[in-house]
Amino acid sequence: HGPIPPYLPILGQMLRPALFVFVGVVWCIRSLQSFADPAYTDPETLSDWFAVLSFSVALFATAFALPLLAQSTGCGRAVGLSLIPAGGAAVAGLGNLLEDALQLGFSDWFYAVGAALTGFGLIVFTVAIAIAGRGRRRLFALVPLVTLIGWSLFESGGGVLVLAAWLVAAAIAARASQGARAQAVQAST
Repeated sequence: HGPIPPYLPILGQMLRPALFVFVGVVWCIRSLQSFADPAYTDPETLSDWFAVLSFSVALFATAFALPLLAQSTGCGRAVGLSLIPAGGAAVAGLGNLLEDALQLGFSDWFYAVGAALTGFGLIVFTVAIAIAGRGRRRLFALVPLVTLIGWSLFESGGGVLVLAAWLVAAAIAARASQGARAQAVQAST
């Protein structure tokens, strides 16, 4: 085993901001696609299938991103609480796939329960970050709040709001990892 290539730590530090950007972009694209009126409940065309799959991808990506966002807040409680909306988003994404892609009628319950859990969890997560977050990191509370608002306005282009929130989170996370990298370099010299 040789030395660790110098680019690996940088890649690891950029995964969080990259995921945050991905979350925002997928929500935005799928939301704007709503104006084309895709038939996502009975997909036939490529556009219909894109609507089904991209919405599930947005939910799954959000499920992965929320705990990472919680870690960025510096609030230990937020990490645990982020698992509520993250789990809900994963269940909702699975329910959406089963219901719309595979046409399994019973699976609408998965989506409904997952969506409710996500909505409730985003509210709890927002409050936790706002109360227990440290300093400027409290501003991260806006990300789950705006995500919930954007999801609520999804068919009206609300994904643009989600994109804006997650882009800001990505910029803050990238700056934080840049600062941590600079401190590590300084400590090693």
